[in-house]
Amino acid sequence: MSSYTPVAKTSDIPVGRGKAFTVNGKRVAVFNDGEKFYALNNTCAHALGSLGRGRIKNGLAICPVHGYAYDVETGVCRTDVRLQVKSYDILVEDGEIQVKC
Repeated sequence: MSSYTPVAKTSDIPVGRGKAFTVNGKRVAVFNDGEKFYALNNTCAHALGSLGRGRIKNGLAICPVHGYAYDVETGVCRTDVRLQVKSYDILVEDGEIQVKC
C-alpha cells in the first residue's frame, strides 16, 4: 500500500510551471496552476520528454518537447487521445507538497 511522500515546499514550484521529482522510484512531475497542485508521470507518452520541464495552462500540462497537452486531473492527452500518463493523488499541508504513489 502506498502512502503520501513529501516532495517539495509549495514555494519550490512557480505558478504555471512544473518540476520533476523521484518518488518511491517513480519519476513524477508536479504542477502549480496557482490555486492547486497536480502530479503526473513525468514522461510524455509521445516522445518521452520530461513533463516536469513544461508548464501548466488551463488545466493542461504541456510537454516542452512537442507541445503535447495532458489533462492534469486524468492524465489523458488532449493532443492525441490514444495517449495517457498516470496521474497521482497529491496532498498539500502546511506548505508541503506530498504525492501518493
